[in-house]
This record gives sequence, structure tokens and C-alpha cells, in this order.
Amino acid sequence: MTSNGSWQKVRFDEICKNISDRIDDPKQAETDYYVGLEHLDSEDPKISRHGSPQDVSATKLKFKTGQILFGKRRWYLRKVAVAEREGICSAHMMVLESIDDKIKKEFLSILMQGDEFFEKALSVSAGSLSPTIKWKDLSTLEFLIPSIEQQEEILSLTHKIDDTISNAQNLLEKTKNYMVSRRELLLTRGIGHTKFKKIPWHYGKTIEIPEEWKEKKLYKLAKIEWGDTSITKKSYIEKGFPSFSATGNDGFLPQAGWDGNGVVLSAIGEHCGKCFYATGKWNAIKNTIIIQSDETLAINKYLYYFLNDQSKWNIDGSGQPFITLKTTKNFLIPLPPIPEQKQITSILSNIDEQITQQQSHLTNLKVLRKSILNSKLTKEKYN
Repeated sequence: MTSNGSWQKVRFDEICKNISDRIDDPKQAETDYYVGLEHLDSEDPKISRHGSPQDVSATKLKFKTGQILFGKRRWYLRKVAVAEREGICSAHMMVLESIDDKIKKEFLSILMQGDEFFEKALSVSAGSLSPTIKWKDLSTLEFLIPSIEQQEEILSLTHKIDDTISNAQNLLEKTKNYMVSRRELLLTRGIGHTKFKKIPWHYGKTIEIPEEWKEKKLYKLAKIEWGDTSITKKSYIEKGFPSFSATGNDGFLPQAGWDGNGVVLSAIGEHCGKCFYATGKWNAIKNTIIIQSDETLAINKYLYYFLNDQSKWNIDGSGQPFITLKTTKNFLIPLPPIPEQKQITSILSNIDEQITQQQSHLTNLKVLRKSILNSKLTKEKYN
């Protein structure tokens, strides 16, 4: 360890140790908490979801509260998170722990979230398709770290930013949950109704809707067809019309296959049953179903809100889930009059706009956090 004013140059293994507590049989791990690479979000220090040890096999690593999980495989995705409870994790991670007399415990994860850490990690990573970092190589990297007093100042600032981010995330989740409950209420109970009727629903169920509403199969309201199976992601170019695939708005294509408003239904895979609302000129590629309504009967965006609920679809297929064109055409839509459709759509669109604004605010906060940390970790040390 060498000094540079109030900053010190250290090897990574002087401030951090690699914990390799192996669990050969995850099902015997005496925990219900498993974290895989898929459970970590890029540049997010919190673990917001997890799996079960009962669903995985092969050797895993045990971790404790406060230890750092670092995705060593495809490390460029910047998956670094602090464990808030004990559990086991993928062997494609490292479990790291600070050496307390060298660095503040929480500051280690801050250091690892900075650009400099990942730039230096690039120099010791191996492999082209799925680059991986080994502890023996990571341990030799050198970093300049501030004094304990300065670390505490940076941590204090970080806590304030993280509290703001946490509040923004909580608000976003509450708004999303409100959107789900409000949507279901409006799409089945409508606005201002007092009399209701029960109607047969899909899969042997019944639902209750306002007496004034009609029930129509989707093919009587809209033109329904498959997306263009000849178009693939290889066709994408930088400029053109928006293109939708089974996972969402993926890019741009040189020419438009559809014009006007419409609904793109994902018909295969994990996103099966999810919908996307399209406007203007656009394309939709294979594995999607295109729905364009006669808007004198049903507003396209009303259909989007009604259909965009994966729980409403009885997904066919025991392996790869899929929805058929026939199932889509025969989908039953409880249909209010056009004026009420417009009212419902307007209410839900306003909530959607709130969600978009909150997501944008959250993204900006995370960008600000990263900018401030990089400033504190790279610029101040040379002052």
C-alpha cells in the first residue's frame, strides 16, 4: 500500500477477500434464497428479486448479509450488488468481503460500481463470447482509494442519493400496481354503472359487466393477421419505421407493413400474451399477431388495454408457450359504447403517462448517481 496524499494506492486483495464457501447440493443449503445472474440488474446495487434453491442444481456459493455479489461472467453488464440477507448464489459470481481495517465495508461496493473498476477489469478478463474474470487476476489490480474520513463523506452522499432513488422506485411500483387495479375495474365495471349482468367467459369462467355493454368476439371488431414472417432482426437499419417483435419495439425497418393505430400481440415465448400499441407506419415481425380494429366499433387503444394482460390468455403449448390465430380471433371482448371506451382509454392513458414520467425520473436519478460517484472516485483524488 502506497500513499498519494490523502489517497492510497492499494492492490485489490489488500482491501477485499474472495469468499469461496461452496454448496455442492443447493437443495441442502438450508436456505430458501437463491440469487442467479438473472436476478441482478446492471448498475443496480440492490437485489430486487430471487429464486429458490429447489429450482437449481450444481455447485453454488454461500453468502452472508453485507457481502458483495459480483457477476464475474459477462462482467461488462456491471452486476454488483450487496446482499441484504443470507443465501446462495450462482458460481458465475464472486462473493466478496471488505477487509475492514483497510476500507469501509460499504465503500468497497461503491468502488466496484465506478467506471475505473470496470475499465481495469477489462484488462484481466478472458474469453470473447462470454468474457469472465478470475479472482487471481482481479486481486492484483491496483486502485487509489480515499482516506476513511473521505470514504465516510462519499458514503453519506451516496445514502442520500440512494434514498431518493428508493423513494422514486417505490412510487413507480405503487403507480404500476394502481394501474393494474384501476384497469381491471374500468374494463369490467366501467364508469358510473349500477346494474350488471353475468356472461360466460373463457375457460369455463363467468364475469360480470354492465348491462349496457355488449360482448363481441375479436374477429368481429378487427382485422387480425400474423406479423410478417419474412422480416427478421437482420433486416434492421438505423432509419425507417418502428418495428415490433415478440419482445417489444426492437428497432427500425426500411418499409412499413401497417399504417395507422394497431395492437401487436406477442404470440410465443415468455412474453406471450403481452401487447404493444403501435401508431403511424410500422412493421411487426414473426411470432406476433396484428390487430387493427374498426374504430367505429372498438378503439384500438381500448383493445390494447384489455388484451395486454397475460393472465387473460390460456396459453397453448406444454413447452414453448404460444397463442394461435384462432384463439385470438375468438377472444371475447366486453364492449362499452364508443364514448365510454374513450373515457376509459383517457383515464388509463393518463396513468400510463405518469408511469412514463416516473420511469424517466428514476433513470435520470441513476445517471446522476453514477456521474457523482465517478466524479468522487476519479477526479477528487488528483486534487
